[in-house]
Formats: sequence, structure tokens, C-alpha cells
Amino acid sequence: MESSAALSWLRLAAWTVFALDLVILLQMVYAVAAGSGGPTGQALLRGFTVMLASGLAGIAVVLIASSWKRSMIGLWIALICAAIPLLWVGAGMLGLGD
Repeated sequence: MESSAALSWLRLAAWTVFALDLVILLQMVYAVAAGSGGPTGQALLRGFTVMLASGLAGIAVVLIASSWKRSMIGLWIALICAAIPLLWVGAGMLGLGD
């Protein structure tokens, strides 16, 4: 059986990472609305925004169900999947994707 404290910390971590992903999504939506980057850049940014939004919708479903069912495996899956956009943005900020 899982420890209640470990489950609470994992749930907190997963929701925090998901909230940071929502910040990234809002920044991308703002960039699309501002129209920066020219036509090709705008189309790419719009595509990445839709891709991130649909991925976050799936993560939200897993996160909500795992929190409700108190599933440690589901919370780990949600945390790992939610960390991917943060790693993607972090690598871009550090110039590791070039």
C-alpha cells in the first residue's frame, strides 16, 4: 500500500508541473494572438500550440483520474508526461536543441 504522505507529495508535484505547462501554453497562445514570427513562423507556432493543448488535455484527464483514484502509477505517468514540455522549453532556452 502506498504511503499517504508520498502520494500527497507526488500529487502536489504532478499538479505543479501541470500548472507550469499551462503557463507555457498561455504564453504560446499570446504569441499566436500577437502575430509574431511572419507567416511561416505563425503557422508553426499555431501548430505547436494546438499540439501542446491537446497533449495537456490528455494529461489533465490522467491527472484528474489518478488524483481521484489515488493511483500512484497514474500520478507518475502524468508527472513524467507533463515534464516533457518543460524539458522541451528548458532545452530551447539553453540552446540545446540547435
